[in-house]
Amino acid sequence: MANVSKLSLAALRDRIAAGTREVDVIHNSKADGTGTMVVSKMIYIPKFRIPAGLWDSGTFPPQDLKLGGFLIDKYPCSQPDATNSSRGSTSPNNPGQVAAVSQQGVVPWTDIDWYNAKKACENRKINGRSCHLVTMKEWATICFLIKLLGHDIRGNNNWGRDIRDPDSWEYYGIADPVVASYTQQQGKSYSRCLTGTGPISWSHNGMANGVFDIVGNLWEWVDFLIDCGRYQAIKSAVISDSDGITATDTAIVIGNVESPELWPASNGLILIKAEGTNTDEYVIYSSMVNNGNGTYTLTGCQRGQKGTAPSTHSNGAVVQQITDYCVIPGGWTAKIADSGLNNTTNPATFTISDLVLGPGSSGPAVGDVLQCENEQLTVVAVSGTSITVNRGANGSAIAAHAQGTGVARISPQMSNDSPAATGDYGASQFGKFVTMRAEAELAALALPAAVSSGGSEEWKDGFWLRNYKQRAALRGGYWPDGSNARSGFALNLYNPPSYANIGIGFRAALSL
Repeated sequence: MANVSKLSLAALRDRIAAGTREVDVIHNSKADGTGTMVVSKMIYIPKFRIPAGLWDSGTFPPQDLKLGGFLIDKYPCSQPDATNSSRGSTSPNNPGQVAAVSQQGVVPWTDIDWYNAKKACENRKINGRSCHLVTMKEWATICFLIKLLGHDIRGNNNWGRDIRDPDSWEYYGIADPVVASYTQQQGKSYSRCLTGTGPISWSHNGMANGVFDIVGNLWEWVDFLIDCGRYQAIKSAVISDSDGITATDTAIVIGNVESPELWPASNGLILIKAEGTNTDEYVIYSSMVNNGNGTYTLTGCQRGQKGTAPSTHSNGAVVQQITDYCVIPGGWTAKIADSGLNNTTNPATFTISDLVLGPGSSGPAVGDVLQCENEQLTVVAVSGTSITVNRGANGSAIAAHAQGTGVARISPQMSNDSPAATGDYGASQFGKFVTMRAEAELAALALPAAVSSGGSEEWKDGFWLRNYKQRAALRGGYWPDGSNARSGFALNLYNPPSYANIGIGFRAALSL
């Protein structure tokens, strides 16, 4: 087999094109097998690699990205009995046993939250295996592939057509009649389009066997959550010791290790999940040793961390390696470690724990603007983990915040929108991609490292963010986003996972 890293770009594109296949997946319309047989159109994305230094003037990716090797829906999901005039008979946010289907020319499955989108994907079973909601890496893979192929992708980012295309009939998709009343209210004749009905330029490779509607038409849920700007990357393993471990063992052998190359070589955190009468236990290990037989030994283990107690654990117990990242460009995230903000005192002093720095951040500093629930605060003094703040910054209301609540520095690279707003949909930030995160575990996820009001033509798209509470990721953009959604990288971390809307859909994937 050819060394892909040494292939010319043209040869690499040809190799990927030859391996891309459209597959008709036949499955039951219900997870329990009591429905009818339906067909989902899926696209096999072959394994490929992005050569190191291909973009951003030779700085990204920092090393070859090995991507692909999965099936992804050709079209955004719809209900099994969807038509070109009806979403189908299932209550949109209550899929029950109903499986999401990938089919062309129908009303997409919208008005569904992140939890139920995951459920609808898992309800599609192929040869006994459940599909899953598209992951952040899988979505990013398609976007990176679009760039690698050199395809100037288009989509519905401007009320039925792409903002870069002429206002001409042949550049429009087929209007979705279910939202006709919405378009009338906006004075438009188009908004959402039926699945896969745009021109061929709306596919990821500009060909009929491509993945359609990656840009615009609908924001799509992907399997990625943050909490107060904090993303927890979790990789799995199991204890691989016939006798299990005792509560005092400081060496732990693990097997079935997911992505061992991404586990911290030292000072890593693991969670051993409870089984039977045992309890969850956090452990910090000092080093990770490859045993050469598919197992690894975690040495120098400090047992019973983060308030848990050392416990015995059986052979086969689930182990999770957890690494926290901050997704706020130039920002940081932490937790309130005492009662210093559980009042309305102004100014106030409090301590923080679990500090994680975002890209380009050097930690808390005087002048930082913080977001804590619906209140903004301005840092006036820092001494170690102790921070003094002026309360109610930028017109926000002073409120008490309990110990353990998340607090984050808002990005100095982004706008500070609606700082006085309250509730789940309060203060927010916006910027456009300039550079991508380069950490080994994040490079394949297409997360922004730096943003600005103007962004970069390398990546084109916008980044929307709220820095408090839990948020679920949406990617791709939707019909009014215009020039902020041009390449598929558009990333929206505005909404809680319980949110549902006519402009939000989803699609499924299957790992091979």
